[in-house]
Amino acid sequence: MKNKHSATRRALLSLAGVIALIFPWFGSRRGYAAQTRSGNIDQPSKRNDQSFIERAFEMRRQAVEIGDQGYGAVVVRDGVIVGQSPSHVIVHHDPTAHAEMEAIRDAAARLGSRNLSGCTLYSSSPACPMCEAAAYWGNIDRMVYGTAISDGGRPSLC
Repeated sequence: MKNKHSATRRALLSLAGVIALIFPWFGSRRGYAAQTRSGNIDQPSKRNDQSFIERAFEMRRQAVEIGDQGYGAVVVRDGVIVGQSPSHVIVHHDPTAHAEMEAIRDAAARLGSRNLSGCTLYSSSPACPMCEAAAYWGNIDRMVYGTAISDGGRPSLC
């Protein structure tokens, strides 16, 4: 019975990720979404995994500073950060506003496409099932996480 509930929970989390990716206006982020998608993203001087993980941890520090959970993420394509965000779960009262989800939304809006092929998602910790499902549906090629710069591989559905 435990496996049945676990599978149902994973399926619901995956569905929530898909809904949040398809409908980025879902929740209370409307003002923030418009604000973050304007302007350029400062790029690190070195374009490598270490620099991008450092930026994810910079986003994590921002999350803590604003009173949110300590998570941060960036989306990179061809050595350029195309989306980034700290966690906004607490400050936006939105359970889907994980740093990875917000960074994916930011990248999709900036690129004007839901197809994030060729992108890598860097995050301060391993992605939860919802965030991994969003990365999967966004066609993200690779996930990298943590200070050890662990390669999470290509996202998959649970």
